[in-house]
This record gives sequence, structure tokens and C-alpha cells, in this order.
Amino acid sequence: MSNDYQVAVIGRGMIGAAAARHLAEAGVHVVLIGAGEPADYATSTGPFASHYDQGRITRISSASPVWAELAARSIERYPDIAARSGIEFHDARGLAQASTDTHASIDNAIARGGKARQVDPTWLRETTGIAISDNHPGATFYEEAPAGVINPRQMVAAQILLAVRAGAQTIESPAIAVRSRRDGLTIECSSAVTADQVILATGAYGGSLVGADLAIQRRLRTIVLAELGPGREIPCFIDDAPEHPDLDGIYWVPPVLFPNGRTMLKIGGNSLPLITAESDADIAAWFQGGGSEAETIALKETVRSLLPDASITSWDHKPCVVTNTEAELPFIGFVDDRVIVAVGASGAGAKSSDELGRLAATLASSIGWNDPTLDSELFRPRFRT
Repeated sequence: MSNDYQVAVIGRGMIGAAAARHLAEAGVHVVLIGAGEPADYATSTGPFASHYDQGRITRISSASPVWAELAARSIERYPDIAARSGIEFHDARGLAQASTDTHASIDNAIARGGKARQVDPTWLRETTGIAISDNHPGATFYEEAPAGVINPRQMVAAQILLAVRAGAQTIESPAIAVRSRRDGLTIECSSAVTADQVILATGAYGGSLVGADLAIQRRLRTIVLAELGPGREIPCFIDDAPEHPDLDGIYWVPPVLFPNGRTMLKIGGNSLPLITAESDADIAAWFQGGGSEAETIALKETVRSLLPDASITSWDHKPCVVTNTEAELPFIGFVDDRVIVAVGASGAGAKSSDELGRLAATLASSIGWNDPTLDSELFRPRFRT
């Protein structure tokens, strides 16, 4: 008996939507399965995701040549995705970064067509209003366009529209079980569908649908939103070594318009100590509870310190979850003969999601992994021991 689909992609986020598009446009009969955005975090039991958002940083610069390569490939395709879908999702506002790996980040960007250069704190303060302390252990650099902001909601919408246009089917329902059969897999969602293969692009939920205990760390974060008064234009910003004792690495997305009509700067990062989830129930409780008050205070203090001249008219905050691996590279590979995972982007996957989805799609097609630059071993799924 033939299956309903050649491939079922589970997870309607940034990587899953990209994988479905690449498969559909390659002529593969594919279905994209996943829940929509929860109407109310406080009452929903999930599944939850972090692409329900208006802004993520996009950049080529990275101390990791792998991430720089993934980003460059994805960014190069942004204009085509936007033009063919009619959905704009990229705003090239530039990026400033304070980093202890400045030279590697600049070199990796330039090698892949990026426009990055070292700048001094005085230039940064006078040009952008960002005030870096003289005690910062790193140096500062600036990356020009196409570095800037992408809108995750809009990018996912564009990917899904193109996937459907190419023949993909979509099911807006959470997958609740994946069962093996002699000749394929059955996915239980709002109805039962069958497929030859499955791609799990399930973020913080990892490989739990198929019982694969992946070696992932699910970091629970709090995002702070600051509504700024009139002032100079601010670029995206990353600080690898912030001075606040309760934070380990921060980033912000410059003011963007949110669905509630407010234009707000979004800041997040890793809290110290890290807050992690050991179970799906922990993720649900985090989102229902709204995040951490202590982390909110630390991020507010950081905004005030870095933007001393800014007028802040209101604040808000919301919960977030980021899925990390030990190598801080995603897992893209088979966990059994018919199941591929594409998870664990370690907080860096949004900008590179189109390429991550493409790599997963090649595994589920007759092409297989054939990348001339990126070795599949870099992304091989690891399991807890």
C-alpha cells in the first residue's frame, strides 16, 4: 500500500517551513504538519515556539565559519523568497557587535561577501547611541547590509505560501504521535496521515515524538521589550560579554512594529545561572508563567546602560525557549531509517533557517547529503548517554 506522502515535515516553524518549500519545489509530495500560534500563553499547554515574533537578527559575521556559511547561503535567497511570495520579511538595518572574537567574525563575513569592519567605541556611541564600557574585554565591529532584521512570522508565511504553491499540503494541528509501520510511518494529528519519511523540525521538543533522546539543552529565557521615544536609528546589537553579572551574552533587535501596535526594541540573552527545562511540562509552565522577573530586571538595566541617551516610555516582557547542542551547531540527520531531525539551532538558526531546511530536505530526497563545503558529520545527531 502506498503512503499518503513521500515526506511529512513536522513543525511549522522557520526550519520546517523551509524544508517543506525545498522539498515541494523539488517535486517531492510533502505535507507540513504543525500547530498554529497559541492564542494565549497563560492558558495554552503548547506546543510553544520562539518564531512567534516580529524580529530576529540576520548577519553573516560569526566566529564560526559554519554559521557564517549557513547564514550567507540563506541571506542570498531572501530576495527571491520575498519576490516570489510577495511577502517582505527582511529589513537591512545593520549590526553592531562587541566581541572577543571580532577578527574571526569579520574575516568569516568578508570571505562570504559580507561588509564588516572594526569600529571603535567612540564611533559606535556617536553614530548609534550605543555606549560600550571602557572595561569591555572585547572589541567592536559593524556589519552593513544585508545584516539587519528578519520578521520570523512573515518569513514562515512566505515559505509556506511558496511550498503550497509548489504542491505541498499543510495541516495546522500538532502531531501527537509518530508510529512505524512495515512500509512507512503514521503521523497522528487532527487526522492520521502516512508518509515514507518524516522530518522533525520540532525545536525544543526535539525527537520526543519518536522516542529519540537527543543531547539538547532547552534554555528558558525571558525577552524584554522597550518602547523608545524619538531618537537616532539603532542597529541590531550583540554583546558576547555583557557587564551585568546576571547575564552571559545579550542581543537586541532594534525597534520594530508588533501586532499590538507598539514599536519596541527587543532584548534577550542567557541568564546566569542558566534556566533550563527538563521536560515538556517545564516548557509549558515557563510560557504560562511569563518568564523570570529577575532576568527582566537585568535586561532592563542593560538597556539603560547601553542606551544612556534613550527615552524609554514603556516596558513589556515575554517568555522564550532556545534549544542548544554542545557544539552549538544544529542536529540535522537520521535518527532511524525513516526519521530525520533538524533541531538544536542554539539561538542562531532564524537567519539561517532556509539553508538548514534545505540541508534537511536533501536527506529526505533522492539527492542525499551532497554538500561540497559542509560535512554532514558536523550536524550528526547526538544522544544522551
